[in-house]
Amino acid sequence: MRKFTFLIFLFIFSCAPKQEDVSKSQWQYFYDLGMSSYIAKNYSEAIANFFRATQLAPQEPKVWNALGLAYMEVQEYQKAESAFLRALQVDKTYTEAKLNLGVLYYKQKDYERAIRVLRDVIEDEAFPQKHMAFYSLAKVYQAIDRKEDYLANLRKAVAYNPMFIDAQLELAQLYEGEGDYASAKEVYQRLINNGMGNPSIYLSLAGVEYKLGDYTSAKEYIRKVLEDRQTTSQFKSRAYELLSLVLIAEQSRQSTPRLLEREEKQQEPASEKNRSNQVKPQEAEVLKPAMKFYRIQLGAFSSATSARAWRDRLEKELNLKDVSVVESAGIFRVFYGRYESREEAMRQLEKLRSMNLYGFIVYE
Repeated sequence: MRKFTFLIFLFIFSCAPKQEDVSKSQWQYFYDLGMSSYIAKNYSEAIANFFRATQLAPQEPKVWNALGLAYMEVQEYQKAESAFLRALQVDKTYTEAKLNLGVLYYKQKDYERAIRVLRDVIEDEAFPQKHMAFYSLAKVYQAIDRKEDYLANLRKAVAYNPMFIDAQLELAQLYEGEGDYASAKEVYQRLINNGMGNPSIYLSLAGVEYKLGDYTSAKEYIRKVLEDRQTTSQFKSRAYELLSLVLIAEQSRQSTPRLLEREEKQQEPASEKNRSNQVKPQEAEVLKPAMKFYRIQLGAFSSATSARAWRDRLEKELNLKDVSVVESAGIFRVFYGRYESREEAMRQLEKLRSMNLYGFIVYE
């Protein structure tokens, strides 16, 4: 709630003052000082300066509104309510103060009054920040577990302002929580189409594509995360984890048609079965490294059979050499190459990406 309270506060920058007299320069000075202190989260100074501004310009609603916001931040809720009501007493059309009053009642868990005030805000067709009112009302309904109303108002907040990223992300996460991955995908794609793509959104969309079974698209968004210079090490780690899950699921899907073939082999005579179980020398043992190298991990699987199948495909279809399977804690990982330096491994990784093959470097 603190986040959108701060957003609400920024709206008062655009409000033109009503009081025009010789003291304007004085109250404006203290108002600007209070604004700077508020943004810096120095609420003591903010309150002091806003209070001085109210004494110099008691007929200016925005100074009372600002004072109310500062009081609300330090949980002086009664004083905040008085300040918001004073702003509305000065100018009953000053809807910003009414919106903040609704948020205040929400913080006080006075949900009935919060709903009543916020609905009144929504009725003001001249109010330019109606999306904030819908979002605030959605949070109230969320608090009282009225899920349908929560979702409906969250959707309205997004509809009134598609650039309202906080509401967009919350809506997408709500869809994900309900298992409605198709709707979540639409939200993330809408954000990207509006130029708001970033590593966090790309990674979220990759996760949704994974849930929907579109592994190609999931890998593409993971690639965007890994190649974005703004991606933090934490996001990269999460991207690699998701990539492993995608590769495992992809390989599992590709192995499904072979189930019938395995069932037929189980029905072979014992002599034939013994001969078929004689694994080729190069497949007999899973490799265990004797010394450390830089390697490129191209997959991780829960069974040696799936890992070897992926290795064979890489060798046959992409003509890759030095592909190996290494078992660790019951996980069978597919590695490509052995490099003495990370720089050399990075060069090889770039070549793999040009082949639309994604992986990451490990040292072991």
